Amino acid sequence: MKKIVLSMSIFLIALVHVSCAKPDYKKVANDFITTSTPIKNFTIREVENTSSSDWKAVIVYVKQDRANTPFLFLVSSDGKAIVPNSMVYVNNKPIFTKRLEPELGRIDFKLTETDRIVYNLSGRKPVYMFFDPDCPFCKKAKENLQNYNGEYRVIVKYFPLEQIHPGATRKAISEQAEWLKKNRKDLTKEADRLKEAKRIVEEDIMEAKKAEIQGVPTYVMEDGSLKEGLF
Repeated sequence: MKKIVLSMSIFLIALVHVSCAKPDYKKVANDFITTSTPIKNFTIREVENTSSSDWKAVIVYVKQDRANTPFLFLVSSDGKAIVPNSMVYVNNKPIFTKRLEPELGRIDFKLTETDRIVYNLSGRKPVYMFFDPDCPFCKKAKENLQNYNGEYRVIVKYFPLEQIHPGATRKAISEQAEWLKKNRKDLTKEADRLKEAKRIVEEDIMEAKKAEIQGVPTYVMEDGSLKEGLF
C-alpha cells in the first residue's frame, strides 16, 4: 500500500511540475518556424520581456546572403500562442519597442581611402560610408556630418545606384573631381581630374560589390563589419 501511495505521489508531483513549468519560448518559436514557414537558415538569439506580462519577445535572425535579418516573434506567456513578425498593441501602444538592427556581415579585405572626401578628420576611428549622391538618406547623413565631431573619421566611398538613380555615377565623378581640384594640386587639367575621379569612383563601386553591399548609406566599420543608420 505504501508503495502505491508513493507512486501516486510522484505522479502527482510530476503533473504539478509540468503544468507549472515555464514554457520554452525558443522551442515554441522554433517549432512554429520549422513547421509553418519556409524559413530555413535561422538562429533564435534571445527571449526578452515586453511591457505586457502576457507576452514574451523571441528574437530570431534569418540568414540572407551575407546578412542576418532580425525577425520578431511574440509568444504568449503560457506558450500557447505566437504572433509572427508582427506587433501586439496594448492601449494603442506596442508592447515591444526595442529596435532590431540587421547584421550585414563582415568584409575580409582592406578598403582604399586615398584621395577620398573625409568628414571629421580628427576622429579616432575610421568608418567608410558608401554613398549615392541622389539617395535622400545619404543626403540626410551628409547633412548630419557637416558639424559632426565625434569619435569617427568618416571616409566617403561612392556607390551610385544607377538602376534607380540614373545619372548618379556622373554626379559622383563630378563631386570627386571637384574635391581633387581643391586637394590635388598636381592635377591641373580638368580632363586629368575627371579621369582620376572616374577611376576612384569605379574602384569604390568594385569594392562595394565585393562587399555585397545592397543599399546606401552603408557603413563599414574598422573591424570590417557592415552597419546601416550610423549617421
